[in-house]
Amino acid sequence: MKEVVAEFKAYLVMKNSSSNTLKAYEHDLNLFAAFLEERGYDYKNFGPKEYDEFLNYLMDKGLSPSTVQRVAATVKSFYKFLTLYERIGRNPLEEVHLPSYEKPLPKALTYEEITAILSAVEVSDELRMRDKVLLEMLYATGIRISEALSLNVLDLSLEDRYVRVVGKGNKERVVPFHSRMANLLEEYLSGAHPVLSRGRPILFPNARGGRLSRVGAWKIVKFYAAKVGLSHKVHPHVFRHTFATHMLMGGCDLRTLQELLGHTSVTTTERYLKVFLPQVYEVYMNSHPLARIES
Repeated sequence: MKEVVAEFKAYLVMKNSSSNTLKAYEHDLNLFAAFLEERGYDYKNFGPKEYDEFLNYLMDKGLSPSTVQRVAATVKSFYKFLTLYERIGRNPLEEVHLPSYEKPLPKALTYEEITAILSAVEVSDELRMRDKVLLEMLYATGIRISEALSLNVLDLSLEDRYVRVVGKGNKERVVPFHSRMANLLEEYLSGAHPVLSRGRPILFPNARGGRLSRVGAWKIVKFYAAKVGLSHKVHPHVFRHTFATHMLMGGCDLRTLQELLGHTSVTTTERYLKVFLPQVYEVYMNSHPLARIES
């Protein structure tokens, strides 16, 4: 077992896997090796029955559903490697499925909460102006923070009011924005941006002119959320959830929202309905004549 695990790690290194990925795989395979040793199993005779037993073993250890799913995915990748490099005859886990796990969506902000955060930015210098544009962009478009930070000036069309975004899987999409966002961008690009970027094309530069990092963006969001007492419930991705929920509340259909968010499957977009439906119910109960009579 130790020998094939070492070969698997060398394979991952050859694929230029990050150090964090390597550490995660090593941790997961250590759990797997401990399970095999404890139950007296040989990795060569591992199959669907033992796989299910392993999942129960992980859950009994108190691991979170997301961690169990990740460890299971690691073991599946391990057996795919063993089969590819003919360490075993056939892949015993080829037909088994990963345990289902749906990451809960954070609660979307109300319109009053999101506007409070946007209004909390006092534009006193170039960096504050950048902060305002970043926060407004996240709510205006619903793009991921990673997508926003990778934007260059040429990705924008102020005249047609859209931004060209490269999302997951290197897939490109076009996301429109409103005239308020266009006016704010025009002001930013003609004033603060040239000072901050020092001639670079980066839309959101840091104080040194380089590209703003995820940590830097996270601190910006937290800072302004804290100013209005919302730091406990706000991080960059909450802007995306808020955008999606508010679009649904405004009448946006799922297919259009799927395109705007860059989801490969509409099933992913449908998750936002779970956040949205309680608000729909409340509006219904307050709006339908017979519902009002019953209450």
